[in-house]
Amino acid sequence: MEAKTKVWVKAPCDEAVRSDLLARFGAACRFRFAEDGAFPPEQAEIILGEPDASELLAAENLRWVQLTWAGVDRYVPLRDALRGAVLTNASGAFGGIIAEYAVGAIIALYRGFPQYWENQKRHVWAQQDRARTICGRRALLLGTGDLGRNLARRLRAFGADVTGLRRSAGAEVAEFDRVCSLRELDALLPQADIVAGCLPDTPQTRGLLTRARLRAMKPDAVLVNVGRGSLVATDDLVSVLQSGHLLGAALDVLDEEPLPENSPLWGLENVIITPHIAGPSFGGSRDVQSAIWGICMENLARYLRGEHLRNVVDLERGY
Repeated sequence: MEAKTKVWVKAPCDEAVRSDLLARFGAACRFRFAEDGAFPPEQAEIILGEPDASELLAAENLRWVQLTWAGVDRYVPLRDALRGAVLTNASGAFGGIIAEYAVGAIIALYRGFPQYWENQKRHVWAQQDRARTICGRRALLLGTGDLGRNLARRLRAFGADVTGLRRSAGAEVAEFDRVCSLRELDALLPQADIVAGCLPDTPQTRGLLTRARLRAMKPDAVLVNVGRGSLVATDDLVSVLQSGHLLGAALDVLDEEPLPENSPLWGLENVIITPHIAGPSFGGSRDVQSAIWGICMENLARYLRGEHLRNVVDLERGY
C-alpha cells in the first residue's frame, strides 16, 4: 500500500473545513490538525499555515508550505530554512475586501465623515462646506497585483481614471486605464488626486514615498496605504500632514505596529487609522476564510496530481 502524504494543518481549522479536507483528500493524505496537539514537524511533507523558523528547520521531509497569508516578508529571511521546499501564499483571497476598505476610506475622507463622527459623539449638528466625488478623479495605484486590480476595478466603476505602477510597464492590465513603470512615479505623483499603496514589502518598495515625494503630491490629494507600512516613514507622513499638505490619509498599515500611543498621527483629524484589519481572515471574515481554504484545497489537489501550484512565491523578489 502506498504511504499517505503527511499534511500538518497548522492554520485554524473549524469542523466544517476539517470534514471537507478529510472527505476530499483523506484517501491520499494523513492529516494532523493543530487543534489536536503537538505534531513532529519532521514528519510533515506539507504544511498548511504559517510555520516558524524552528519548525521549518526541523521539517526535514518538507516539500511544500501553503501560507494562509498573502504577505510573505516574514519568510524572505527564512528561505535557507525552507531547503528548497515550495512556498505558496493565499493571494487572491484578500484583494476584494481590502479594496472595499480602501474605497470606503476614500469616501469617508471626501465627505468629511471623521468630523461628522466626532460631531455625533458631541451631539453637534453642523454641516461642512466641502464634499468631493471619486468620479473624475485621477487615481495612482502603487502595485498591480490582486489588491491593485481589485481596487482599480472598483475605482473605475465610480468613474475614476486609474493608473497602475509596477516594476516594469510591460503588457496592459485590463482593470487599469494604463500601467506604467515605477520609474515614472515622480512624474505621475503630482497629477494624482488619490494615491494608494498596494505593494508588498521588498527592498525596492521600502521608503518609496519619501517626504519629498509626499510633498510633490497635490495639496488636496488623499493617500491610502493598504499594502505594507514600510512604504512610507510615519515621521515623514506626520510632518507633511501637520503642515496642511494633503487632504488626508487612510492608514491600515504603518512602519511601526502597533502605532505608539504618543504618535502625533492619533490626533490628526484628517487621518483614518485602523490596526491592520483591512484584510481580515480567520475569525474576521467568513468570506475571506472560505476563499483562503479554497486556495489551499485547490493547491492540495494540484500537488497530489503533480500539477503546477497556484501562487508560487519567488523569495528572491519577495512576492
